Amino acid sequence: MKSPDEFIEELWGYANEVPMVEHPWFQGIVEHRWTRDQIVLGEVQHYLRVRTNPIYFGYIAVNAVSNHEQGLMDVVLENFMEELSGERTHVDIMYQFLEEAGISREEADNAEPTPGTLAAIEMIVGCCQRRSALEGVAMLAFVESQHGGPNGAASRVYRELVSHYGFPERAVETYGIHAEQDTGHGSRQIDTIRQFATDAETQEKIRRAVKLGITAFTLEWDGHVQAMTGQRDFWKGTRPISIRQPKITLTEKQSA
Repeated sequence: MKSPDEFIEELWGYANEVPMVEHPWFQGIVEHRWTRDQIVLGEVQHYLRVRTNPIYFGYIAVNAVSNHEQGLMDVVLENFMEELSGERTHVDIMYQFLEEAGISREEADNAEPTPGTLAAIEMIVGCCQRRSALEGVAMLAFVESQHGGPNGAASRVYRELVSHYGFPERAVETYGIHAEQDTGHGSRQIDTIRQFATDAETQEKIRRAVKLGITAFTLEWDGHVQAMTGQRDFWKGTRPISIRQPKITLTEKQSA
């Protein structure tokens, strides 16, 4: 078992194997490699994944209540209410981008997810449905931490979409919201891990959930690029993957 600070540092190490801001989807926008039409195709995939947010946040909330994880409820309900409260949900705000490009809601809903998008949706929903609320929170924590803040992925993309690509602020509002909200979400979620993952068994569950979340959202960004390029490509990240593997003890092969 590791101390809380050591454990959080370890988890950040997994996130830094595939740093969000260096993914071709985000980096390509910041470096102006994608066209406006390509970006809209990527955002269709974004919409398809965001459409599932109420589903998996709902599972996290239900699991928190069912398992009497009362200490998590404030963190869980904050995310859940931001998704569903107010005149516009996050799905509505996400659709504004597609609406700017002349895509109807029906067309957006009937779009086909790319392999990356499909894998991300199944992994995220499955994790939140079948694992504890704490594991669901952990799955999101390091992704949201990288997304938010003035130097996070969302903020960088927002600036370029408006200033370079000329998209109206209303169209790209989703990135402005994430730049503002995800900083707080991510830090509170990481603090929750620090507070509750204090034994070896729980740390192992959280370790696996964090890795799942990092992988799932990286696959989502892959799905954006797949939609833009028509290629079944998956980003390899910037560092080798950290995985435990069994020791192999083969005997030397005997010549005939």
